[in-house]
Amino acid sequence: MPAHSYMLADVAGSLLGVCLFPLFVLAPGFALAWLTNIFDFRRRTAAFQAVLSLPLSIAICPSMTYLGARFGSMTAVWILYAASWIYVLGLVALRRVAFPRPSRTVAAIVCAWTAIAILSLVDLQAGHRAWFPAAAFDYSVRTQFIQAIGLHGVPPANPFFLPGHAVALRYHYFWMLLCSLVDLAGGAAVSARQAWIAGAVWCGFGLMAAVALYLRLFWYRGPATFRRRALIAILLLGVTGLDILPIAGLWLLQAAGMHGVLPSGEWWNEQVDGFVYTTIWESHYLAGLIACLMAFLLLWESTRRPTFANAARYAGLAALALASATGAAIYIVFVFGLFLALWTAVALFQRLWREFLIFAAAGVAGLALALPYLLSLRGKAEGGPPLQLWVRSFYPIDGLFAGLLGHGWKLWLVNGLALPLNYFLELGFFLAAALLWWKKHRASGRPLNQAETATILMIGTSVAICTFLRSSVIGNNDLGWRGFLVAQFGLLLWAVDVVGDWGTASGRENRGFLTALLVLGALGSAYELGINRFYAVLADRGTVATVDWIAPDRDAGRRIYAVREAGEWAARHTAPDAIVQFNPHVFGQNTAALLYSGRRSVAAGDDCISAFGGDPALCPALIATLNQVFPPLGQNAPPTFDSVCSALPIDLIAAGDTDPAWSDRRSWVWTQSPVFANEYVRLFRCDPAERTDSAGASALRRQTSGANVRGFLFVKDTVTIAKLIFEHRREQYVRHE
Repeated sequence: MPAHSYMLADVAGSLLGVCLFPLFVLAPGFALAWLTNIFDFRRRTAAFQAVLSLPLSIAICPSMTYLGARFGSMTAVWILYAASWIYVLGLVALRRVAFPRPSRTVAAIVCAWTAIAILSLVDLQAGHRAWFPAAAFDYSVRTQFIQAIGLHGVPPANPFFLPGHAVALRYHYFWMLLCSLVDLAGGAAVSARQAWIAGAVWCGFGLMAAVALYLRLFWYRGPATFRRRALIAILLLGVTGLDILPIAGLWLLQAAGMHGVLPSGEWWNEQVDGFVYTTIWESHYLAGLIACLMAFLLLWESTRRPTFANAARYAGLAALALASATGAAIYIVFVFGLFLALWTAVALFQRLWREFLIFAAAGVAGLALALPYLLSLRGKAEGGPPLQLWVRSFYPIDGLFAGLLGHGWKLWLVNGLALPLNYFLELGFFLAAALLWWKKHRASGRPLNQAETATILMIGTSVAICTFLRSSVIGNNDLGWRGFLVAQFGLLLWAVDVVGDWGTASGRENRGFLTALLVLGALGSAYELGINRFYAVLADRGTVATVDWIAPDRDAGRRIYAVREAGEWAARHTAPDAIVQFNPHVFGQNTAALLYSGRRSVAAGDDCISAFGGDPALCPALIATLNQVFPPLGQNAPPTFDSVCSALPIDLIAAGDTDPAWSDRRSWVWTQSPVFANEYVRLFRCDPAERTDSAGASALRRQTSGANVRGFLFVKDTVTIAKLIFEHRREQYVRHE
């Protein structure tokens, strides 16, 4: 049988998603900026209008979508977006606006980034073998969230836990709201996964646009050097720290048979994630950062407006942006919110009453807009306290001294002494550039201007929080890993000044050293893209270690292809609200099942992944029932397939070749008749007559998804017209949310 062209399908669907995303991250921002005339939008050049519209949409649309769906309906949300499209089309028809003509440089950057992002995130295929990228470990989870939004609307349900009823999703999912709209607009041609990939492409564009805006409106050095500085800044987004040096050491360990290489170049240490890694692995955090940056830029501009009425427009939009950031990247907004609070306190201390009132009002309004979402996060969940005091770990130190010193203050002290080396390796060029920038400023003898003071406060707040606090709701330190992006943006602005001065005598003095750091940082980003793309392939070839969440053996390519084939069959033969249950007893997660099933589960893990919503006390009973068909390793269970189908609302039960029951020829895997089977997966349909909730549950699920379907049908023709116009530790791999 010829192989299905899954890779080509992914590329085509992702490209279509890229083409659809402007309906949600460009047109609405343009319409809003034209209506409010912020930043004197109507008299700006077409290029400026396009650059502002993108990050403004990313900052505003998530919260507007959430609030519209939460207190109205998804139909109302679709009407709101359709109104923005009609408004923009009207402006074009009246020749009030013109489309900018991108330069060759801009076109090259757009094409290059689109190709890099898509080819980094789609499946790589060779015949009947397919390999998902390492980043699928994270975005397989978010793909399920996108599908849950499309099915349930707002608030979405946790797709991994169904204790007899839907439970609200407990996650920062606002960026996935826009991905879900693209998924729905694309119909069968764009899957949830492909919408996520397209979103990563546009998050990259959004960050580039935000950088250009800051260099024009906040960190301006005059028109003569603006284009050059903007190009430097965009290229510097592709530079990370000196991770390539410890990575080289890990490859030496690998060559010695010690399996030192990890699926990401960032995982060798307590992460300080570069922009490339963040976009590929965690683009919703990048969307949250963009929203925060736009909120501050709006507030910055508001203080320069002559009247309170004029400033109120900027403050109101900033409040919406802060609400979006809260729902898209809660750890980043925690860091940025503290920076804004400190800046507001500085204004109060300096008796800048107008600036104080504007910032304070925007903060209060942003919190009020985000409050409905924040209240939805309440509920029972296992895990540690939200925040803990500590000192940022340096994994080589932990490996050498943790056993001797324990994990208390003694280890903190040693890690504290190692912070300069830790940050030099993690920041590389950007740390050196920051020191040179500060040295040059001190030598100038001039006082800091307001923008420089704000940037120092932004960097200092982020570094302090991410060095001495950590999040511990789950095993990951998401606060320390993601919150440092705020500091990295400030360091990027300083680095642009340093590179821009290379032509001067003082700049030439350190150019050789900085160039070496730049090259190493660029190599680190290139390595991150490469190891993300090829880790599964290398594991199959025996070059690197296997990891259970990809495959427990050297046969990932054929198994992933087979699981995707089964998932495609299930998508064609079951309703979108169907429930597909696979073995919950997995190490970390069953990435392939989450990525390709396209359907909810009763329990997707031993803990039902209840951290994403639901009462964990309800999980053990579900697992006990599922143990009848998926007995834990080393335990045997009688073939009770029918009783499980009767007890739980499952449509399909999936058996995989790595499940213990698969190897027992007396088990249900071989005594029941599958509706689909290949070498690695067998799917079994539960008899609807024996399901306890059959008709009632199906009707309920149809009702929950009906609003989205009606909303989609309402604007189907409009969308069609628009289309035509345009581990933590080495041995531990935990979920990166």
